[in-house]
Amino acid sequence: MIKVFLVEDEFAIREGIKKTIHWERDGFELVGEAGDGEMAYPKILNAEPDILITDIRMPFMDGLELSRLVKKEMPNIKIVILSGYDDFDYAKEAISIGVEEYILKPVSEESLMKELKKIGDDIASAKREEESRIKYMEEREEIRMLEQQKFLHDMIDGRISVQESLSRGKELGIDITAAWYNVFLMQVFPKDIKGGDVNEYSSIKEEIYSRIKENNIDNNHVYLYEQVGDVLCFLEKADSKDELENNIDAGIKSLTEIMSEYEDMFFCLSVGNPVERLRDVNMSYRDASRRFSERYMMEATSIFYSKDEKIPSGDDGSDSTNLDITNIDVSKISQRSVLNFLRNGSRVELEDFVSDYFDSMGEAIKSLMLRQYVLLGSLLSAVSFLETMGVERGDITDYMGELNDPTSYITSVDTAEEYMRALLEKTIDYRNNLSGKKYTEIIDKARNYIQDNYQNEDMSLQTVASHVNVSSNHFSAIFRKETGETFIEYLTTVRMEKAKELLTCTSMKTSEVGFEVGYKDPHYFSFIFKRLQGMSPKEYRKSKKEA
Repeated sequence: MIKVFLVEDEFAIREGIKKTIHWERDGFELVGEAGDGEMAYPKILNAEPDILITDIRMPFMDGLELSRLVKKEMPNIKIVILSGYDDFDYAKEAISIGVEEYILKPVSEESLMKELKKIGDDIASAKREEESRIKYMEEREEIRMLEQQKFLHDMIDGRISVQESLSRGKELGIDITAAWYNVFLMQVFPKDIKGGDVNEYSSIKEEIYSRIKENNIDNNHVYLYEQVGDVLCFLEKADSKDELENNIDAGIKSLTEIMSEYEDMFFCLSVGNPVERLRDVNMSYRDASRRFSERYMMEATSIFYSKDEKIPSGDDGSDSTNLDITNIDVSKISQRSVLNFLRNGSRVELEDFVSDYFDSMGEAIKSLMLRQYVLLGSLLSAVSFLETMGVERGDITDYMGELNDPTSYITSVDTAEEYMRALLEKTIDYRNNLSGKKYTEIIDKARNYIQDNYQNEDMSLQTVASHVNVSSNHFSAIFRKETGETFIEYLTTVRMEKAKELLTCTSMKTSEVGFEVGYKDPHYFSFIFKRLQGMSPKEYRKSKKEA
């Protein structure tokens, strides 16, 4: 319904307009009336009508003054002036205010309704256009989020200058100016099996990460993005060091409260050292990353601080700060930790993981027997891991080469570390090569799913990511990397190509074509088509017939 407000000081005329026009039948709703501008003004602001019909000459406040005040507060309102005076000066002033129509009295029902319908059509068209624009921008949110994530990744990783960080941040609506900065990293794991591919779809993990992001969306002192591999990276900023520390403590408390609702999950978090310069944010990130590699040896919620020892908080409340190598089955520790790292770790983390791994054993690692357990266990873990990825034992043996025999590396702690680094590096390279092939399979599967289901209006990034069994963040990143376009861009292209085919080869109405390719709202379909093709669906069909 188009909302209308009526202002007329002559009661008989006002009543006549109210009663002779069939408001609802013709798509209008009379939301208010008044006998003069002074009484009308607050009512108009409260009712927020689309159209104002007002007499020009009234006591206390005339129609022109009322129009001027209303236009100032409601620029998009359409105003129709009724006047018994055929005066050019009145008309000229009305035009300068932005009045839509200037009608001389007496006005008939037919002529008034004709003007109202014309204005109503313009309002409805503008509303549909605005609704389509908003929906279009919402669909493009994926692109904006990817741009923000790329910016935060590049800045924290030290890939762009301070000047570029400030300018790009401003363009993306990210204010990164502050006196102090700190970076911390977080990852969520299931308690029963801290393994598997962390990029595989998990509705629980998706829910947790969504809640964390939503919980921080209004915080102007923290920005976060999700790295490939389901690691959340937080950039905290503040005007003082004390404020920075308080913000981080509050953030960790909030994360802990959220995670307390998920009994089958735990998280690891690593806090870097605070820095005073934007150019040093990468140092804080590297500090956090060094300790974060220890998460592969944890089985309960653990928080690491670069300046302190790690502070785990296990379910039983016990302090598990140091691994007591004399009281546990070392071979199992070796295989479990190495397997966790091989599943989810990167070459960047490799150096820190190996160092932390050997440091956790303290003096006990000087034992030849223990080093033998560690290296043999690591080799068995690597072989077992690659076998789970479908690699034949013979191919693994050929690929590993001299690393198949770790005995020559057991002679010292240094050579043992050297062996483990080489073994893990080679295994990760093999894993990444296999993952590259897996990504191709994932993208092909996603494309096929889109081609078969593009008619579904509810298709989204999340539904396709779930279908190919990876997290939405991971799917979004690899889809853009492998195809050169975002998911929504690809889906829209598929729909538009099918729409063009139907417009050319069938006599279907444009609304039917839109419905057929996944757009239940015909106005939105026309909006998208014209925005991308440079012409409306009707114009496109006509151009093809004339060609």
